[in-house]
Formats: sequence, structure tokens, C-alpha cells
Amino acid sequence: MRFTKKHLLLFTFLLGLIVRLFFIFGNYSFDVNNHIVWAKDLHERGFLDFFSRPSSEKFAVLYPNYPPLSLFIFYLFYPLPKVIFDFFWWLNINIPFFPSNFVSFLESIDKRLFLAAMLKLPAVLSDLGLAWMLVLFAKEITPKNKNLVLLTASLILFNPVFIYNSSLWGQIDVIPLFFVMISFYFLLFTKKNNWSGVFFTLSLLVKPTSLVFFPVYGLIFLKKFGWRKSIKTLLISNLVFWLSFLPFLKRSDLLAPYFIYWQKIISAQSLPFVTNGAFNFWLIFIDLKKAVLDTAPFIFNLSYRAWGYLLTGLFFLIVLSRLIKSKIKTETVLLGLFFSSLVSVLFLTKMHERYFLLPLPFLLVLAIHRRQYLKHFYLLSVLAFLNHYHSWAVPYIPFVFKFIDNPLIYRSLSAVNLLIFFYLFI
Repeated sequence: MRFTKKHLLLFTFLLGLIVRLFFIFGNYSFDVNNHIVWAKDLHERGFLDFFSRPSSEKFAVLYPNYPPLSLFIFYLFYPLPKVIFDFFWWLNINIPFFPSNFVSFLESIDKRLFLAAMLKLPAVLSDLGLAWMLVLFAKEITPKNKNLVLLTASLILFNPVFIYNSSLWGQIDVIPLFFVMISFYFLLFTKKNNWSGVFFTLSLLVKPTSLVFFPVYGLIFLKKFGWRKSIKTLLISNLVFWLSFLPFLKRSDLLAPYFIYWQKIISAQSLPFVTNGAFNFWLIFIDLKKAVLDTAPFIFNLSYRAWGYLLTGLFFLIVLSRLIKSKIKTETVLLGLFFSSLVSVLFLTKMHERYFLLPLPFLLVLAIHRRQYLKHFYLLSVLAFLNHYHSWAVPYIPFVFKFIDNPLIYRSLSAVNLLIFFYLFI
């Protein structure tokens, strides 16, 4: 009991890890096959010209469309099943009392499932890393309130949508989110501007979803550090960005990494539909079960995509104007980050359900400042989980899925997302 009280935070993190490890062998999404194939191809073919060569197995996409850091992570974790098996085989041979049945158990696990589980580990560890970053934020905001610090960590560690996304589904959206939180911690609470820039760049090198935070990040960075330090950090960050692509390049073309990032990564992200499963603004006008291209005409003959950019841009201008007029305060910056990410998921086209993870950590930290935000965090977490389950119903529970899959229900859930946004924004 004394140990539990003294080390309750550590115990909470350990329990959060155990819960995730319990789920990683349960199942995995179709997308994880891409992660496996890319890792295998990197080991067999090498890195050179990787983005221009079709994958050896085709699943959702023919060509790799994830940034370098994601590919490095997949590459590093791909050999883990063999490393683990060889380790326990060595124990079995060299330690007489080692239970041989455990080796038989490892051999009995489906190889593809074992590999998928290992490739989930970076996201699982990033879940823990994200929770730890929120602990650091909480300690900066309320250093004496240990109960609030523990609650903040627990609401990530035991949040069903985070567990479902990383441990069962096998998505990696939490990894760039983890790097973004590190970046903003350095930005808000330290003078380590270069480290802030590097970690923000690392987030972009995992997935381009972090771009939704860049307008707020760039503005706050410039306000705090001025032009001189901003330019220096920009140069360092660009160097990190450029070097990450170096193993993939045939020649040292200065602009090649930027062209690859735009043409083969950003432009190749997501299916070209108005919504890719997200319960957002667009479900007011379209049926989720009908694949409507986002280039189709909407109002005044402008495409859905164009309207998405216009609406998102309008809200971004309001968010940025508020930040320009205010002093740099943790609460106002977090509000800006929360709104910029939620606006993007609600009003941009081609949005996936899993992008509803992006606003949640910032809303949770806001709840440390003002407890009234906590109920909105709970509600958005539930909505995000239902949205995840609707897109990938594992384990399949017929009456739950059929309930969510009812157009009246998923449109109502979309409306609740919008109501929460407008209630907090106005």
C-alpha cells in the first residue's frame, strides 16, 4: 500500500502499458499491412529511391506515402519478432528450468499477427509519452495539485479511443501528436527554441497531420522569439527535414525532399472523398455510405474541397487574430491549438475519423486551467471512440454497429461535434 501511494503515477503508467499490451495481439487494421510491407521492402531493397518504387505487395496504396521518420520506425521494429524468438530460444537452451512451452507458444502465434503487434509498439509507447507530456504540462500549470496531475495522465492512459487507435487498430496518429506536445512544451515553458523547432519537424516527418498546428505554432514562435531566432530555428529544422530524406535520394538535389513530401506524401494522403469516415460538418449534406468526390460541385459551383478550404481558412483567421491581439498565455495558445485542429477535422474534406484524436490532448490540458472543459473532453472522447468503431468495428458487436451506422444516428453525432465546437468557439 505504501508503494502504491508513493509511486501511484508510475503504477498508473505501468497499468496503462499492460492494458495496451493486452490488446496488441487482438487484431490489426488493413493499414498495418502497408507498414509491414514497407518495412519488409526497406530491409530487402534498401532505402534508395524508395518512394518511386511500387511496394512488393499492394494493399491500400501502391507506392509508399508516409514520411521518412515513419519508415525508419517501421524498419527498426520489423526485426523484433525474430529478436524476441531468438532471445527466448537462447534462454530455453541455456537455462534448464526455463519453460519450453513458452517457446512453443511463441511459435504458435500467427507470424503476420506477431509482426503487426510489434509494429504497434511505437504508437503504444507514444501513448505513454503523450500522457507523460501532459503530466509535465500539468506540473507547470498546477505544480502542487498531484491529484490533478494523476487524473490528466489517466485520461490519456485509460482513454478508450487512444487505446483503440494505437493498440488494437494499429494506427500511428499519436506519434506526431506526441512530438507536437514536446515541441509546444519547449515553446511555452523553456527558451529552447531550436529543440522546439526540431520536434515540430519530427512530427511532420511522421505524418503531415501536424500541419494543422503550424499556423498557431509559427505565430507564437515568432511572437516569443522574434525574427532572428525564428529564422535560425527554421534553418535548423529544414536541415533536419532534408537530412531525413537523404537515404532515399539518388542524388543530393536540394529541393527533392520538398517535392517528394508534397507530391508523394501530402498529395497521396487519404481517399479523395468529401469525408473518409469522419463524423463532421459534411454529413449534413451527404450520405456517408455514398462515395462523393471532394472535387464535385457544391454551392455556387465551387467544389466541396474549395468550400472546406474557405470555411477552415475563415476560422483559422479568427483564431490567429485572437492570438495576435492577446499576450502569450498557456491557456490562449492551447485554445488556439484545440480550435485549429478541431476546425480542420470538422470542415476540411478527406478527413478520417482518427483525426479527432488531435484536439483531445489540448482540451485536456485546458481542463487543468478551467475544469468546465473536462465535460467537453469526456464527450468528444466518446464521440471519437464511436466514430472509430463505426469505421472499424472490431470486435464486431452487431447491435452497436447497426445503431451507429443508422444515418440519423451518425448525423446526430456529427451535429453534436459541431455544437461543441460552436459552443466553445463563440
